[in-house]
Amino acid sequence: MPHPLRYALLCLTVAGLALCGNAHATDIDCDPAMTSASQMPSHRLICESALFSMGYQRIYAEQQRMLKAGQLTEADIAAFRAKRDGCKSASCLDTVFRQWKANGAAISR
Repeated sequence: MPHPLRYALLCLTVAGLALCGNAHATDIDCDPAMTSASQMPSHRLICESALFSMGYQRIYAEQQRMLKAGQLTEADIAAFRAKRDGCKSASCLDTVFRQWKANGAAISR
């Protein structure tokens, strides 16, 4: 369980981003009108968790930046998404996100 102060700050950050319109759009639709049954398990995990949602927004923004800089290809992004979409648990998704963080940092150097 995250520290209460960190959790409160995280909630405020998420709310602030949503209210200011600064949240990055991604390839995942977290529209509450969508039924859970129609979402992939990994997408549902991302949409239901502020930590996963913020983490994925960062990954998505970084991938788009690296794509524009020529450091990444569409195939690289598709491979990441295939790994992400193969996840059915939070631990799997956490592992995929951590792997991206490690690999993405190595690529951008």
